[in-house]
Parts: sequence; structure tokens; C-alpha cells
Amino acid sequence: MNRYLGVLALVAALAACSTPPPAPPKFSDTDPCSLLQARDFDPEPTGSTLWMPDGSCQLTYGATSVTVKLRTEKYADAAASLGPDAYGAVVETHPMTRRCADAAGTVTCDGVVEVQDGQLIGLKVVQRNPDPNVVGQVTQGLAAKALERLPK
Repeated sequence: MNRYLGVLALVAALAACSTPPPAPPKFSDTDPCSLLQARDFDPEPTGSTLWMPDGSCQLTYGATSVTVKLRTEKYADAAASLGPDAYGAVVETHPMTRRCADAAGTVTCDGVVEVQDGQLIGLKVVQRNPDPNVVGQVTQGLAAKALERLPK
């Protein structure tokens, strides 16, 4: 009987060792709220984070509100949808397109950055600021932070 239990324990131990490691997280499984953090909104470290029913995440810190959404579409199509006056950039070797518009001292920047073919991070940044270029730079900086925090 003891010999039988020993063999059974050995088989169980070998089975546990042969279990493959868990697969890395997929892009589609990533929580968009995990891609940005309070410290990304210096000097406003306090604010709120809301997970939205459409799968996006809305973060509000001081004068800045950001909506982050993971998208699965072609980059060229998403970039073209921002219009002919959109600005192209490169963020951490990833192509990005953004369009910023000022409305009475509040700038809204819509942007998309390509993670890889068919995988995008969409950003909408709204900030009380008179300069669309400054808010555009904020948008690109937040895109860089989001790219850093994506699972590898």
C-alpha cells in the first residue's frame, strides 16, 4: 500500500512539473484602466478612474480628462478617420496620429497609436488649456505611458 501511494505521489509531482506556463496576457484581455496611472498626470495626482460600459476607461485628474480604449482595426483606417488636418507622429517606434481642436480654452485631442497590425490604443484627451500643441504633446506622452504598460 505504501509503495502504491509513493508511486501515485511521484506521478502527481511529475504531472505538476509538466504543466506548461500560463500564456501571456492577450491584447484583448488588457484592462485599459491599467495603462495610465495617477502619476502620469503630474501635477494633479488625485482624480478618478471609471471603467465605461463600452470597454473604455475614463480618467479625470485636475484639468485633464482622458478616455483610453483598446481598438482592433487597421491603423490606416483609424488615422484617416481623424481627418486631413491630423498630425502624424512616432511614439516609442509606434506610429500615432492625433487631431486637436480648441473650443473656448478647452482643447480636445483624439488620437490613435498602433501597437501592432490591427491593434490600436485610442485616446481622447480633454484639457483646459489655450494651446492645442501643448495638449497634443500631453496626448503623445500619455500614449507612450500606455504603450509601456501593455503586456509584452
